[in-house]
Amino acid sequence: MEKEWSKISLLISYSGLYVFNTEIEHPFNDWKDKHVEQGFSWREGSVSFGALSNWKCEVIVSRKDSIMLNDDSIRSIVVPFNVRDEGITVCSVMTDEYVFPVPKGSYELLFEAILIEPGEDDDPSNGLFPVRYELTFINAENPYPRILKADKELIPPQEFLMNAEPAI
Repeated sequence: MEKEWSKISLLISYSGLYVFNTEIEHPFNDWKDKHVEQGFSWREGSVSFGALSNWKCEVIVSRKDSIMLNDDSIRSIVVPFNVRDEGITVCSVMTDEYVFPVPKGSYELLFEAILIEPGEDDDPSNGLFPVRYELTFINAENPYPRILKADKELIPPQEFLMNAEPAI
């Protein structure tokens, strides 16, 4: 069953976009160098994706039947994600949290980063540019991590680091 929720606006801080089970106690993850290179920091119930810009962004959360890449994405990453109780939260550090009623289940979570045309307040020369992030949950019995599109900032590893520590 496909579903798309309302688009949200978010100010990215500390270069991270966070997705986690709403009930998790310490939702943010610490990052090691290898996490930065692969573009995400993952542990069960929580994933932090590396953002392209510490600036305003749009986020679209959806649930789809299969992975279909956006042709305009410059970074596309898939990670396993188990929604334990109905609901996931999306935010950045020190921002509002947005809760989406994603049903309980086992998913592949597709993260895509798409550049948006800069507006008059944006300054791409200083790394302040708008990005749209699409977060798509696809039902999967055996989800596994992979990078489908890598921009110049990513260094895809031979083996992903899939055990982050909570940031406390």
